[in-house]
Amino acid sequence: MTRERLVYAHHDGIEYVFAAARKLASLHFGGPMECDIVGVPYGPTPLHLIGQLGGRHIPGLSGPHLFGLPLIYGMAYDGCQMTYRMRVAEPVEVLAMQPAGSSENYPYRHFPPLLPYVPLALAQTRPCPYSAFAQRFPNLPERPSGDLLVAVPPPATIGLSLWGSGDWEQVTIVFDCNTEQQTIDAYNVCT
Repeated sequence: MTRERLVYAHHDGIEYVFAAARKLASLHFGGPMECDIVGVPYGPTPLHLIGQLGGRHIPGLSGPHLFGLPLIYGMAYDGCQMTYRMRVAEPVEVLAMQPAGSSENYPYRHFPPLLPYVPLALAQTRPCPYSAFAQRFPNLPERPSGDLLVAVPPPATIGLSLWGSGDWEQVTIVFDCNTEQQTIDAYNVCT
């Protein structure tokens, strides 16, 4: 059985594809948020950890100031657009967030406070121009503002819908990362 591909990344002309793993791993989709978050106030619903990537597999994450990338997003914030900064051994700092107020029934009623924890493994790397990578996901920017772009489409096999009926619209969470400044712009795109 083929493991579902859950997270796609593009950095420096290379596409990285991460799939559900068959054993525990430091890379993962979902799971608990273990970092502190400071900065712009938001709420009352907490942000969700969409996943965790690491520098062992993506060279842009292995610099002296950055060795892991928590993918954080406001699932309960309709049309969430946020910018956050992360530094080693410091809390994640939310720099901007719209909207800052969560919706009780968004993305749908009884959406869970934690996404299921799914270990990830690097399933594929291949040379790929950004333009070809962007064609896989509807409405990605023509050119990202950062040097690493991560896309998380709605999964089919983790036992949870990310968007309810929005899954059919291929709502994809995007993390546009500037690894030098250690900032991440998170937003979503759809068909």
